[in-house]
Amino acid sequence: MKLIGRRSVASALRWVLGFVNVFVTGTVVATGVTLLASLVVPDLPLQFGLPSGSSAKILFANPHATFLAAFLATLSTWWILNRLRRMFLAVNQGDAFERANVGRLQGVGVGLIGVQVSAFILAWTVPEGIIDDLDYSIDLGAWLGILIVFMLAEVFRQGAAMRDDHQMTV
Repeated sequence: MKLIGRRSVASALRWVLGFVNVFVTGTVVATGVTLLASLVVPDLPLQFGLPSGSSAKILFANPHATFLAAFLATLSTWWILNRLRRMFLAVNQGDAFERANVGRLQGVGVGLIGVQVSAFILAWTVPEGIIDDLDYSIDLGAWLGILIVFMLAEVFRQGAAMRDDHQMTV
């Protein structure tokens, strides 16, 4: 199987990301509606299927912040998926070092920051005991990965400049 062009690995990955994007888009809408409902109706029941005699009547200590974190996480995931799909389209067309991919990579980095911020918000809003292993500590690997994405964006910027210089050379 070839790496770029029609019926390539890049094309298949773009289609898979498009399929996943449909479900992520639905999740973004659902979490956005839930966040809006929690802001409009402050007494929104937050039992989510817990038995009526359960001692954990309220699932979240601060539902607004929790729903905000969920919305931020799903929106960031949607943002990342769309940037990756557009990058795969450019790679599929044989133009990986186009200037637009620099901004797309920077957008992926911003989306990854959004995911990390949402994890931090969840760690501070969900009380202990609700989710056993929800203990936020700074994930050095994730933050280094975000740095690498921004560094790759600069590599793509230089690659695009070199490609432009090469095209202008006679």
